[in-house]
Amino acid sequence: RSASGKAMLANDPHLALNTPSTFYQNHLRTRRGGLDVVGVSFPGVPFVVLGQNRRVTWGATVNPLDVTDTFQEQVVLDGSSPSGLSTVYLGTPEPLIPIPETFRYNVVGDGVPNNRELALPGSTVGGVFIPPVTLIAPRRNNGPIINIDLATGFALSVQYTGFGATREIDAFRMLNFAKGLDDFQAGLQFFDVGSQNFAYMDTDGNIAYFTSAEMPIREDLQAGTISGLPPYLIRNGTGGNEWAPVTNPQPHQAVPYEILPFDEMPKLINPASGYFINANNDPTGNTRDNNAFNELRPGGGIFYLNPGYAIGTRAGRITRGFEERLAAGPLSREDMEEIQADVVLLDAQVFTPLILQAFENAQSAAAHPLLAAIASDPGVAEAVGRLEGWDFSTPTGVVEGYDASDKSGARAAPSAGEIEHSIAATIYSVWRGRMIGNTIDPVLDAIGLPRPPSSLTMTALRNLFDSYDTQFGLGASGLNFFNVPGVSDPLARRDILVLKSLQDALDLLAGPQFTEAFGGSTDQDDYRWGRLHRIVLDHPLGPPFDTPPAGGAFPPSFPDLPGLAVDGGFGVVDASSHSARADSSNDFMFGSGPSRRYIGESNRTPRGINGQTTLPGGASGVLGSPLYANILGRWLTNDYYEVRQRNRDVKQSAESKQLFLPRRE
Repeated sequence: RSASGKAMLANDPHLALNTPSTFYQNHLRTRRGGLDVVGVSFPGVPFVVLGQNRRVTWGATVNPLDVTDTFQEQVVLDGSSPSGLSTVYLGTPEPLIPIPETFRYNVVGDGVPNNRELALPGSTVGGVFIPPVTLIAPRRNNGPIINIDLATGFALSVQYTGFGATREIDAFRMLNFAKGLDDFQAGLQFFDVGSQNFAYMDTDGNIAYFTSAEMPIREDLQAGTISGLPPYLIRNGTGGNEWAPVTNPQPHQAVPYEILPFDEMPKLINPASGYFINANNDPTGNTRDNNAFNELRPGGGIFYLNPGYAIGTRAGRITRGFEERLAAGPLSREDMEEIQADVVLLDAQVFTPLILQAFENAQSAAAHPLLAAIASDPGVAEAVGRLEGWDFSTPTGVVEGYDASDKSGARAAPSAGEIEHSIAATIYSVWRGRMIGNTIDPVLDAIGLPRPPSSLTMTALRNLFDSYDTQFGLGASGLNFFNVPGVSDPLARRDILVLKSLQDALDLLAGPQFTEAFGGSTDQDDYRWGRLHRIVLDHPLGPPFDTPPAGGAFPPSFPDLPGLAVDGGFGVVDASSHSARADSSNDFMFGSGPSRRYIGESNRTPRGINGQTTLPGGASGVLGSPLYANILGRWLTNDYYEVRQRNRDVKQSAESKQLFLPRRE
């Protein structure tokens, strides 16, 4: 399906965007032994984590397998236990093991650096209680007791697959040396913890998708039922919810419990469609019907991976981008670049038509007086006009901002169209938060329930609108989320809340919560998205090490606002999300996103893989070094540099060289 006829792979895992960057570049090559791999790694990992050798290339993103359970335990005094305490399982006490730990803390405010004191067990330091010991429950894969109440005899424990020895380093070693698909799959058998979506491509033209990590089998689910609460809530530690003992050991298994066989894990090899897409979304559709427990394993038992995934805005947008481009012809490398840089709000494509429809309904002679009054507000009418002409993109709209339309970090003045789309992006993004604030949040607040996170909130809002013709704003709980005092007509309530949220958004933008960004202006021309959507790449030591200012080498976009103005927004492909409830000048900033962008294309030459990449930072962590943030500009404007793997290419582009030799006795 590619223009070159070669296989391509694009990957951009999303992690914290900090200074220095989370990943660092790494090229490992041996004169003998067949190792020549280049990519990125984490400090302390002796191999390339994501990268390419001469035959294969791979990328990865997080797959949220449910490999952790929290248990409510019954705790009893037990003189035979080393800790004096035991948990009770099926009526039998099981000792809790005490682990002494030493905690030290720095005395703050005395002007003495590294002035550490011992935190005495049982004391409280800075409001933090220092436990006498850490209690370990052997039944929980040696997991800890995280809360205990001896008066009631209850405690909470945590069981996690990663509490035992695992072999991810072996997995990376094998991936680095892999010469083909079989080698790569063999390496994944050692990737035990830290579940990932792995994307694979090789010079033979193979493409493949794998989910990798060891997934525990729960005894009740394997028996075809949920005993008590499901695994994503607190489970019963006294029996019935255990991780099953090993009865079908898997090759190179590390976790000492029954696990899902690799063949039952989600995977795809050379699909008939010619491509696959994953953006942290559900890879199997197991949760599409909102029930993660209604599918079965081939030999019986509930097939369960996780209760939920990313809501699909990015995967949906990528899929649409593929389909539109493939309808016109094969995909090129440039197409892959454009898709990685996509900053269109998919949720806006769903909800903006509802705003326009509500405004149109308000023009009817039969419209409710309150609806008509809101629509008669000149500001509302102007905002609706802007949304009507919007293409749902999120450019910064300012010359100080970094957009994918800019080149190699060099900023250019925005076009008139970019400015208009930028203003619409601001208006819609503030409307989103007000729509939530006028529907879901007040209803939950009134009955003392917590507000769900952004992704679940947007899913709920979409569901309420999709079902409105039959449910009229009622959720499955029977709660009415579309309340307007004195208005009985459900359709009028819906339209009133939609337009009232737009009016509220305009009032908010002109009010004190946005004074930093817009100075109280009521002129919608001032509402440029880049004044809100910004990033600071934090350093552990704070300013001046943060970027910006990077010691003055990379100043902020605006002298009166923190951070760098960047295109993007909630749920876009070029991940740069903020809270869906954002409602002030600095609430639309983001701190996680593509920690490495990469596109590789297979090439049956000695070069093997043609790769291009970029990182959010530089190669040096030394403030003042010209390499401190020298790559950042390209990352901000979605541009790349060549992955140099051949020795001559590396030498030609090298600026300096350091040679380390082992000391000979």
